Amino acid sequence: MNSMNLHKKVSVVLCSRNGASFLDEQLHSLERQTYPHLEFICSDNESEDGTAEKLKAWCAQKENRKFISFGEKGLNRNFFHALEYVEGEMVIFCDQDDIWFPEKIEKLVSFLLTHDDASMVYGLSKPFYGEVPKDADIKSINRLEGTDVRKTMLTSFTLGHNMLVWKKVLDRIPVPTTETVAYDWWITVCSMCISPIYCLPEVLTFWRQHHNNTTTQLNAGLYHESRIAYLKTFRDIPLISAANKKWIDEATSAFESLKNKSFSWRLCAFIYNNRDILFFFKRKKNSISFGISALKWAIRMSKHNYALQK
Repeated sequence: MNSMNLHKKVSVVLCSRNGASFLDEQLHSLERQTYPHLEFICSDNESEDGTAEKLKAWCAQKENRKFISFGEKGLNRNFFHALEYVEGEMVIFCDQDDIWFPEKIEKLVSFLLTHDDASMVYGLSKPFYGEVPKDADIKSINRLEGTDVRKTMLTSFTLGHNMLVWKKVLDRIPVPTTETVAYDWWITVCSMCISPIYCLPEVLTFWRQHHNNTTTQLNAGLYHESRIAYLKTFRDIPLISAANKKWIDEATSAFESLKNKSFSWRLCAFIYNNRDILFFFKRKKNSISFGISALKWAIRMSKHNYALQK
């Protein structure tokens, strides 16, 4: 990386709540980052297991670390409140229980700076349970890029701990008023409304999975009911264009047609007709096989008991 770029400050925003069990590993991986110009904003949300005390002690060790105590419940509120203390030109979000590769921030900064029109970039992570993986191999990559927000209206493809965002972009993003859509999904959609996002197709994080994961809790519920809630939440974002609001209305109406039914042909038709958008990540061997695969998925997703995200 050009030495000039090393002077751009990156703010690492870590939000916590009752994460003492794995916090030490996360903090150790932050200490090993190769990118030199960092500040750490650590915001704890009323932890009761010693997390706050650990973070206070860690922050007290260096001048570039700041501890905040946040009294309101909600992950979105916690992260957006922490952003008020950020001084860096770029922001990267941090969970309390993952393991970052040493070169993670350096690689993301370099990648962002090589994409002049980017609002944000993101890398990849490998999920794991229990023992830390010995390799960073993953089976597949779903690369969400560009500005077409419709691609991510039904499914989130980005994780907060993988995202590096310009602070000037975050300054334009409205604060979510609910916890319906997680902060990382919200920021991704808003960023795509401003300018393109890009994926660095490289694993830079070991993403710990356990029963207290916030992601798991947010994905609970019937698929079609949660999609309706997501769509209505996204529609209220001022950055969403009139054309995309119209599409959201059509999608919402299609999902609502499944109410009190076991299957909706209207929803099936909507999903299939938008197959190039909703299934952009699927490999297309040829148009016929892709069409057949998309139809099968459309039929599955139009059933009342369909549940993609547990």
